[in-house]
Amino acid sequence: MTAASTRFQRLACCHPFELEDGMRRGETPDPTALAGAEYRGANTAGWTVRLRMQQFVKGFERRPDGGLRGYNRRVTQDGLDGEWAAPGERFAFFDVRPVDPAARDNHYLNALLLVYGAGGNRLLDPSRPIRDYLVRVDPGSDELLLGRAFLALGPFRPSPTFFVLERLR
Repeated sequence: MTAASTRFQRLACCHPFELEDGMRRGETPDPTALAGAEYRGANTAGWTVRLRMQQFVKGFERRPDGGLRGYNRRVTQDGLDGEWAAPGERFAFFDVRPVDPAARDNHYLNALLLVYGAGGNRLLDPSRPIRDYLVRVDPGSDELLLGRAFLALGPFRPSPTFFVLERLR
């Protein structure tokens, strides 16, 4: 794999206030453009970075019923200027859906919602409470995406991190 773009690296190092502004102003990605694509990903802060879980690959694929689902893959943790090498097996599967304004998980109405609890993961899989929101960084383009992860813990929705995605060539 190739190294991340300078723009991706800069965005991954932005202050959370800037990333929140990007989430609020971003557009909804096109699900048909995501199908079949893999993205290099980087968590921007929090426990994921401290535990050396900053880099990952996130992929999207069509379900047999026509809907969209996705997965994550671990990669070598060699820094934002690294190669995103040796992608591992797929894990932490999620369902992709539009945000429902009447649902509990409706923090960003302009985003797609990635629901790990509906992705077919095992009952005790630690990824099940994750809810990711995903928006475009640039209008009309699904090449660079910004996301924010939340944990669905009963009525609480703490957010441990933002993340950045860049389409792999």
